Amino acid sequence: MIDLKQHSLYKPMEADSVISTVFNIYFKRFWVLFFTSFVAAFLIQTTFYQLGFFELTKLTDQEELIEMIVNMRKEILVGSIVYFILYGSLISFLINFLIKVDLNPLSNLTEIFIETIKGYSIHIIFFLIISMIIVVIGSSIGLLVFIVGVIAALLYLGTILIPGSTIIIVENKNAIEAIGRSFKLVHKDFWSILGALLLFILAIILISILLSAVTVIPYIIAFFDNWHEANNIKDIFNLKTFDIGFWSVVINSFVSAITYPLYAILSLVVYFKLKYLEDKHFS
Repeated sequence: MIDLKQHSLYKPMEADSVISTVFNIYFKRFWVLFFTSFVAAFLIQTTFYQLGFFELTKLTDQEELIEMIVNMRKEILVGSIVYFILYGSLISFLINFLIKVDLNPLSNLTEIFIETIKGYSIHIIFFLIISMIIVVIGSSIGLLVFIVGVIAALLYLGTILIPGSTIIIVENKNAIEAIGRSFKLVHKDFWSILGALLLFILAIILISILLSAVTVIPYIIAFFDNWHEANNIKDIFNLKTFDIGFWSVVINSFVSAITYPLYAILSLVVYFKLKYLEDKHFS
């Protein structure tokens, strides 16, 4: 049983300190977080590559794109299953690792991984699937009041579901129980968590802008290669000629590995913030 009160995150936090804590943990444990995330992201991106998803990015005609998506229904299903299994397992491991290594710095990574796969992964995988369905339904209902409704639904549900993955591990809940518990817990300090989420989104946007400079480097190289081989200006900017092959998998995996851990850390930090408030309220 995890003794929450012994964890360094079990303390009062404001919205801004939530974000600073997320990044402090991120940089402190960077190499483990990055390496495990890269492995998971590489397997996900390789699957997408083999299933032909990268071909969709080369299509510029909307009708061709829709037709190809319709024809790839089986591949999309397989890709979605692989994504949820790998991403859910990754999030499970990252949260479990960050909890255990804080309480015991000498914790064994292999033991944490085995414990995660046996005890938590399946519940978090189902939690992510159910959460996605809830968000899609909520967004669809939000469409009734147009764009504002969609944004409000996404922000509300996104805020509510943040600590769900950590709840599964710390409180040993299944996916359904974690969602109910997450609703109850977040409503104790909803506006502060919403503020933290908005700050987190801004941080992710800034990171994505910086990472975009990395992702375009191979395409810039391909652009200058096309410059000499193209017959006309149109051919130079033709996306079909910008085929960098399997390197696209490596690049996308690198970018994903940078950002994946941040979502797990946010869930962890928000949970401990809310749990501290809950215990303080009942003490």
